[in-house]
Amino acid sequence: MGRPPSLVPPCRYCQRQFKRQEHLRRHERTHTREKPCVCECGERFARQDMLARHKRSSHKATLTHSEAGVDGPSVIEQSGEFRESPSTCPSVAPGHDDSSPRIDGLVPTPQDLLRGGTEGNPNPPLPWNGNDDLDFLFWNDLCPFSAFLPESSFDPNLSFVNAPQEHQFPPLEQQNSQAIAQGQHNTNDTLPTSSAYYPPTLRVPSSPGMRSLFPEPASINDNSHLAAIDETDPSQNRQLEGNFDPSISPWIIASSDYAVLLNQINELGTLLPPSFSLPSRYTLSRFLEGFFRGYHDHLPFLHVPSFSILSHGPEIVLPLAAAGAFYRFEHGKGYAIYHAARSLINSQLERQNREAIANLAKTSPGSASTSSINGHPHGFTEGSENQAAQFRPNKMTQYSLSLRLLQGLIVLMTLASWGNRSVVGDAIAISGQVAMLARDLGISAQDADHETKSWDNWVEQEERRRTLWVAFAQFNLQSIAFNVPPMILNQEVYLTLPACGEEWKARDARAWMSMRKLHTPDPRSFQQALRQLRQGHQIHKPSAMSAFANYVLLHGLLQEIFFARNITSLDQYPSSIQDGHARVMETALQAWQNSWGATYESTIDPLSPRGPLGFNARTLLQLAYVRLNVDIGPHRQLVSHNPAEIAHRLVDCKTIAFRRSPSVDRAILQCIHALSIRVRLGVHFIAHTQISNWSMQHSLCNLECAFLLNHWLQDIAQCIDTSGLQTIRDEERKLLSIIHSIVREADLTDLSDWPDDNAAAVRRLAVCTARLWAETYKGHHIFEISRVVGETLLMIVDILGARLPFPT
Repeated sequence: MGRPPSLVPPCRYCQRQFKRQEHLRRHERTHTREKPCVCECGERFARQDMLARHKRSSHKATLTHSEAGVDGPSVIEQSGEFRESPSTCPSVAPGHDDSSPRIDGLVPTPQDLLRGGTEGNPNPPLPWNGNDDLDFLFWNDLCPFSAFLPESSFDPNLSFVNAPQEHQFPPLEQQNSQAIAQGQHNTNDTLPTSSAYYPPTLRVPSSPGMRSLFPEPASINDNSHLAAIDETDPSQNRQLEGNFDPSISPWIIASSDYAVLLNQINELGTLLPPSFSLPSRYTLSRFLEGFFRGYHDHLPFLHVPSFSILSHGPEIVLPLAAAGAFYRFEHGKGYAIYHAARSLINSQLERQNREAIANLAKTSPGSASTSSINGHPHGFTEGSENQAAQFRPNKMTQYSLSLRLLQGLIVLMTLASWGNRSVVGDAIAISGQVAMLARDLGISAQDADHETKSWDNWVEQEERRRTLWVAFAQFNLQSIAFNVPPMILNQEVYLTLPACGEEWKARDARAWMSMRKLHTPDPRSFQQALRQLRQGHQIHKPSAMSAFANYVLLHGLLQEIFFARNITSLDQYPSSIQDGHARVMETALQAWQNSWGATYESTIDPLSPRGPLGFNARTLLQLAYVRLNVDIGPHRQLVSHNPAEIAHRLVDCKTIAFRRSPSVDRAILQCIHALSIRVRLGVHFIAHTQISNWSMQHSLCNLECAFLLNHWLQDIAQCIDTSGLQTIRDEERKLLSIIHSIVREADLTDLSDWPDDNAAAVRRLAVCTARLWAETYKGHHIFEISRVVGETLLMIVDILGARLPFPT
């Protein structure tokens, strides 16, 4: 009868249970940052084998024969437990916190990996017990991925082989333990001396070579001072995006104002459905609050300080109330108000068309009065540099009404696009009306810049500008979701980029002037900035872009990717982007990311008080990287709203032009980042409290990230099956290790029975990641499209799980 197993106590810090004592000790060091193994040169390490490797690589000239064997069988007990040498690993108090960057795993060089795969076992098993440091994902709000990878890693001509050594696949500590168990010894002589990753608050690694890859924190980007606002400086006491001044509550409706609105609705009774009645004052107020606290932060086109229901009228109040009802989860009332608002706006547009046709009937050919069909005050002139007219809106009732109709239609288009299947067709029809009004209001005209001394004039110009930008963004979101061409193309847009959010939220002329002293107005047009991005220029210099400007520029890049794929001839199906154009787009995306990082509102924290624009834009960046590498649009069929059909199409599609490459690696890294946000905050927390507050853009992005991640993992597994582990590149090993660490950290799947077969383990990892995506959608949703995405992800989990030879 064998010796009974010893009871291993749980971790003192997180109560996690382990089967072996050495695993517990190694895990607890991740809490204490303990590095007891000290080299004569001063470097510290968490484990003896890492110290031995450091000595062999850094002190090879003075290494003695006895030191070279420090990690040999003599220090391994029969039980397999690693015994630390007292001469090199002094006792350190559990609470000791060393500020040095820590390494939880190292990996041999590519040559060693290839050699290890061919000696004895052509397809070695992969241990999956690594302990990757995920700080670069979890605790790094503003820094781009250059904190994890050198900035050169995002050069489309380079791979990221210089990524931190702790993010390797498989982690070395597992390789060592398995090699030792098999009586093998690792002879790697070329390992770095320290971790490449360090959080911004930690010191730079001591290795001179690593300093060249990772600059001092202050130089991570030229605008890093924006992330360190001095709260005691009055000039930097900013009104953050997404926060309302307590004295500004546009949803509060006075009794007299409600009476006027009710009278207007009664006068329009013949244009509204017979069953419609205006909600009570308090209900209407609740719905408007839902709009301003929910929808408007994501697409801020209304000037909140000057908003009132009397100045805007039923054409805009009803659509806002319909959207607000959705954000208050009163969908039935929302659809009822939507139907009424749709009828009212259609009637107004038909009236305008009738008047325009009547005017045409009174004129003769060549008459000057025919130049403005709808009576809109364009004031176009010829001869501009870009052959675009100069737009100078006059204060006329017709212009104001057209702007309100456009704003109302934009909101209705949102509800129809992401709502129930029965109204999706309505969304496509509305988009045509929105495009018509957007052109009438001058989206293709070179408008006035931000240089004006009058707050009233600036507000009027900026509201029109932002409304047109939101229309442009909505067209692109429809294109992304339904794989249809956008109604407004990049080359049609000559607007100036939107101003910063602080200026837009200023409650009066004095506050606005104060903000303008802090922010230099950017006179660039969309065309100029987009051209600079394509050329790889740093558009955030000399001054940072606004968060809204970054957002619309990324929509422009996404549109270019869409058309680059759709110009492929039929005999080249599945579509692919030519390598030269792909490099141009990756360069543009990298330049955009630099601009995003320099903008004050930019953050990857969905709970940040800086507002959601930066977070939403970062999500679209992930989508752009995915779409640059694989054409998913034709396979999703989101317009069907059938989760089973969508899931089977995404899992089984055989026409995807997919080839693993360094460019795909960068897209996979973006998918990993999207997944890590959910794990950092808590999957169940997001599902039940946060996902309803996120823009539906995240649903579109998450589905495509889940698709790419699954196909990449399945391709890796197939490659291991057919060609062996040695064909997996170093970058892919690092990514696999990080994915496994995130899955383990989420703690939604029991990993104790992890398969020994490498390919089977990777396939199971695909199921685990899909389950992580799906779990975040188990709460309530504002829009139907998010429910469809959630059910699709759950079905993908079921399909993949059923194909595994073992239960998950």
